[in-house]
Amino acid sequence: MKIMHGMREVAGQAWYAVKGLRESGYDARLVLWDESPMKYPYDECMHMEQNRKIMYPVYGMRVFCNFLKCSVKYDTFHFHFGHSLLPKNLDLPILKLLNKKMYFEFHGSDIRQKSIALKHNKYWEYFDLKNEELLRNRAEKLKKYATAFIIHDEELFPYLPSGVDVFLVPLRVDLEKFDYAYPDEEKKQDITIIHAPSSRGIKGTEYVNKAIEKLKEKYNINYILIEGKTQEEALKEYIKADIIVDQLLAGTYGVFAVEGMTMGKPVVTYITDEMKEFFPEELPVISANPDNIEQKLEELIADGALRRKTGVAGREYVYKYHDCGKIGKMLGLIYEGMIKPITGRKAFEQLLK
Repeated sequence: MKIMHGMREVAGQAWYAVKGLRESGYDARLVLWDESPMKYPYDECMHMEQNRKIMYPVYGMRVFCNFLKCSVKYDTFHFHFGHSLLPKNLDLPILKLLNKKMYFEFHGSDIRQKSIALKHNKYWEYFDLKNEELLRNRAEKLKKYATAFIIHDEELFPYLPSGVDVFLVPLRVDLEKFDYAYPDEEKKQDITIIHAPSSRGIKGTEYVNKAIEKLKEKYNINYILIEGKTQEEALKEYIKADIIVDQLLAGTYGVFAVEGMTMGKPVVTYITDEMKEFFPEELPVISANPDNIEQKLEELIADGALRRKTGVAGREYVYKYHDCGKIGKMLGLIYEGMIKPITGRKAFEQLLK
């Protein structure tokens, strides 16, 4: 099998998948239209900048030549964020005709629809999700050509159209890339809290900021808000944290939470009761939402033993369920048809085999 991931990078998930596949002996490469702002690695990139309209004719030729090359070179495609080799997915009928396998992985805003989201999590009312019809129509189109859809947890399942195989493949991380430092349980002052929103609205940054301001009236807190940095720059800050706050609205945990757990930090993020049934029982994150974030942070600030215990459990959890090496093996078996469609807690259990 020759496997290609593309054409967008989403929080390192494409690169970590490719790295994991290679570790399991698969021939896989990551091909991108443009670089991730976080500067994640890749194999090939066309370096297309959307604001350079004068270059659009050149970009068009690059995209078409890449399509010709990839349609010959690869037999299995894993596309991220709803994009394929050509704009508007014009390549899909041709790839289907050439009998290529095509997997489409959704990451969140590329499939999430507010009318459905509110049925599962009331806090989505705080965020303006748009383009519902566009997202539904695109998913229906992709379904016609997909070998299967891939999601990273059950939160995205309700947005998928029926009539297509679905695999849950957990978020992935390169464990070798991360240093770790468990919180000092004896520390009583200068507690460092880090929040690194990719989108302030969807991460609930407004509510994190308000809670921190109130807590500063009672505690000596060092609050670091990280935005606009590369992954390398951000990791140098994350390691300083005593507490990491991920997101308060989505009802599930994201890449930043996984990175925080990898570094041995206690992670605060909102997990709905519904989603708790789909994750492994030992999920060690501290669940908090806009209504109780201040209370949950105060518990961690005041209890050093809880901070350390949660940090240790988080790192163990990531080793079991988010190691890109294990997930690369799982993806390879999916491509080979050795695993049947699998979702929920059973998908996480697959990584323990």
